[in-house]
Amino acid sequence: MAEEKADAHSSDDPIFDALWEKTLESWDDDKRHAALLDHALREKMLPDLAGKYRALRDDPERGEIAKKRIDAILNAATQMLFTMKTPKPTKTPAWMWWSAFLTCAVMLMYLAYAMLAKR
Repeated sequence: MAEEKADAHSSDDPIFDALWEKTLESWDDDKRHAALLDHALREKMLPDLAGKYRALRDDPERGEIAKKRIDAILNAATQMLFTMKTPKPTKTPAWMWWSAFLTCAVMLMYLAYAMLAKR
């Protein structure tokens, strides 16, 4: 019954589906799970993979491994997010700082001149 629920969600990627079928056939083989996770990472299919494992989470025979694999998916997703962090902002170029400073200084001098010249 759990296999039927897991198979009901087929994806558009035939490689992913074939890897999932092979993983179901040899459920205790960690290499199959790792290959499936690696493919899902490359193809950005982690939500699909998590859904397939989630469907098996309550299965008495496969539930324990499915829960471990869901944790592995969460770790992989977290690592993927850390690699996509925005780089630190670079230092503002000196010419830009000086041009802003000089513009403000000229405007302040003009304001001071305008205020003092009216008296």
